Amino acid sequence: MNEPSSGSETPALATAREARAAQAARLAAGETALLPPLPPAIPDPLRFCVWTTVALLAWLLSPALVAAAFGFAGLVAYARAWRAGLRRSDCILGDPRLVMLYLAMVGVSGVGWTAWRLIAWFTH
Repeated sequence: MNEPSSGSETPALATAREARAAQAARLAAGETALLPPLPPAIPDPLRFCVWTTVALLAWLLSPALVAAAFGFAGLVAYARAWRAGLRRSDCILGDPRLVMLYLAMVGVSGVGWTAWRLIAWFTH
């Protein structure tokens, strides 16, 4: 590599050249460059799984329709993520298809419970 003469080299160019040489020496010594982790390409709608679980636990104190709304909102979000290519979820269930099944069951159960309670109320 041709070294420029020290008379025509600017301080910024000299600093850059020294930094490149130091980096090459570190890489030659076996050090790996520390790179920041890449963000996930497909966002995982984990918050809907969490919200549905919270709503399910709160079912004893609040209307089941809330759990159904969270379940269906999460189901829609996970279905979109599945179509976009998400194949592993951060939810404890792992597989997005299992998460969608869980969310659908919570949604249907919430609607069914609410309908059952309304029918019981109107027939009394």
